[in-house]
Amino acid sequence: MELGERRRQILAAVVDDYVQTAEPVGSEHLVLRHDFGVKQATVRNELAAMSDLGYLRQPHTSAGRVPSDRGYRYYVDQLMPEPSLDSSETRRVRHGMSRQESEVEEIVQQTCRILSDITRYASLATPPQMESICVKHVGISDIGEGKLLVFTILSTGRVDHRVIETDARATQTQLIALGNLVSERFKNADLNGFSNRAADELPTELRGLKSLYKKIVAAAKQVLANAAEQEVYVEGTGHMLRQPEYADSQRLAGILETLDQRRSLFQILSSSFLGRNVTVIIGSENSLDEMHDCSFVASSYSVAGRPCGSIGVVGPTRMDYRRSVAAVKFMADNLSSLLASLSIW
Repeated sequence: MELGERRRQILAAVVDDYVQTAEPVGSEHLVLRHDFGVKQATVRNELAAMSDLGYLRQPHTSAGRVPSDRGYRYYVDQLMPEPSLDSSETRRVRHGMSRQESEVEEIVQQTCRILSDITRYASLATPPQMESICVKHVGISDIGEGKLLVFTILSTGRVDHRVIETDARATQTQLIALGNLVSERFKNADLNGFSNRAADELPTELRGLKSLYKKIVAAAKQVLANAAEQEVYVEGTGHMLRQPEYADSQRLAGILETLDQRRSLFQILSSSFLGRNVTVIIGSENSLDEMHDCSFVASSYSVAGRPCGSIGVVGPTRMDYRRSVAAVKFMADNLSSLLASLSIW
């Protein structure tokens, strides 16, 4: 139902004041702080009417009103001012992000930490996933005593080092040839491509090293399998402790426990792939019952215009949505720019 202009103004004021104070908002408070051009009795009647319509709720009979999930949704969709961060803050963030780490995962985690710092909410992010993660290079190095170091570089920039033991007696020339073969054969291979390529025959001079070849291929395949797991980075959960809504330790424990369930968080963050804009999930809109007292604000980030991961924040439904939306969008855009500048893509 569309609200009239007066009710829209009052609802916006209730949301803004409740976000700041965490206290129910009454008609007397609203009349003192805002100029609606009407008497307190009229504001009181409008509050009651919007409660009946489901936009507000009254925690206690004698208390003022607080926004309902429906009220927050109307505010976010219809009333919220244009989200923005001030220029000094954006400069500070860009300066912090300019000292980027060498690996993509570290860049995403750093971005996640900064997002948590500027919003004061817990932040979440998924590592980048293009159509599929693939191998860019596999190298082999003899480290002595029957051990080889296998290093695998993935399309995400991640470098994995694994030591394998072997009884095979290979000359240095054979190891170089085997390293070149594995690197060339499995370059740009994803998990689906491993089986077919692994079945290819070895050149005559390397056929005596078949068991060693299989160990190296298995090591590289395991690196890919681990990278393809549904990982979610979580930063700043301590901010949840400072929210008055979570003073109840049992209530907070359920939320923190859910934040440890990476698969569930991955499903929530995946919803931000539905569009180019920032996605806001409010309270009961959440598919996880334990998180009905929370809201998520998330956005996808991209490489070459293609969404490849998500980043966002989670906090109480009494969230500063304007600031959260602005911060998430800004950090997602900056992360997209950083990743686009890396040569591995």
